[in-house]
Amino acid sequence: MKQVIPVWVINLTKRPDRLKAIAQRLDALGIEWTRLEAVDGANCDEGELNISKQYGKIGEISSGARACSASHHKFWNELISSNSKFGIILEDDVELSDDFKNLVCNLSWIPKDSKLIKLEKAAPDKSSKLLLGPKLSCAVNNTRQVRKMYSRHCGTAAYLLSREGAEIAINWQKPFSVPIDHLLFNETVSKLCTVLNSLILIPPISWQSHGVGQGSNINNEKIFISSKRKYFFRSLRRAYYESRLWPYQLLLLIIGAAKIITVTKK
Repeated sequence: MKQVIPVWVINLTKRPDRLKAIAQRLDALGIEWTRLEAVDGANCDEGELNISKQYGKIGEISSGARACSASHHKFWNELISSNSKFGIILEDDVELSDDFKNLVCNLSWIPKDSKLIKLEKAAPDKSSKLLLGPKLSCAVNNTRQVRKMYSRHCGTAAYLLSREGAEIAINWQKPFSVPIDHLLFNETVSKLCTVLNSLILIPPISWQSHGVGQGSNINNEKIFISSKRKYFFRSLRRAYYESRLWPYQLLLLIIGAAKIITVTKK
């Protein structure tokens, strides 16, 4: 099978162990890929981090999370500069199903006008209940489906982006007010998520590996919270944004336009 979707891998220079692990996996699957040097939040120009705010809609954004956003921004530019209509980005601590090769060797599974498709399952050791729309397409010999996401499911370990989607994201208002995974996959706090009409592939074809990662260097979520008081108010902010979509989500359930689906790592 001929690969028709290019693959990029985000990797920090100081993590050759991760690069070796994912390189061995991709090479074993026969997949061509390109390394994209990640922005190091602990060792970079402050200007690179200014793509994101330090304090956003749902609380403080760590240097690592801001660097993660800057790294994905580099991918968007790379995709636009390429000759490809679509591209897939992988973070270097991701595990891949054997079916991943099938995914990158054809375009038929990508619904018309798709801009962004999430390919991973966040929190792989737990099941997730997601509000999803009807099946839009099937992938990998009808073993997986692409559906519209109507609820938050964060993580940016693996996703497909179209050139059009990359252009929209590149030109989006900056600095970003939420971490990159919320920006792309959390409609409660991100209008960009709405504009890109985020979709998801289920069951997932990839997931982050604790064994490979050995702790996150460009983590979107685990920022230091100096006091219980700060944690409490951050939780309140998140609950406020989440609740704003409840009436719309309830309507989708009532009219049958979406349903709650339990997603697990296959």
